[in-house]
Amino acid sequence: MNGWALGGLLCIIYTAVVGFLGYKSNPGLLKIVKMKLGKNMTDEKARKVTLIFAGIVGAFGIFCFIMAAI
Repeated sequence: MNGWALGGLLCIIYTAVVGFLGYKSNPGLLKIVKMKLGKNMTDEKARKVTLIFAGIVGAFGIFCFIMAAI
């Protein structure tokens, strides 16, 4: 397993964990997101931000797998 494949695997694991916690509206995760990005953020907006970042990292994980295959 080379570095690209390992990075892709870690990105996919991150996407699965954070995406699931964001989808289920985990209060601990939403609290961290609101603390880092803005205190006046609503729970719904924090949930959307979490899912967007999980999608971006997931897309990068797929890119890493493609680079590992080349």
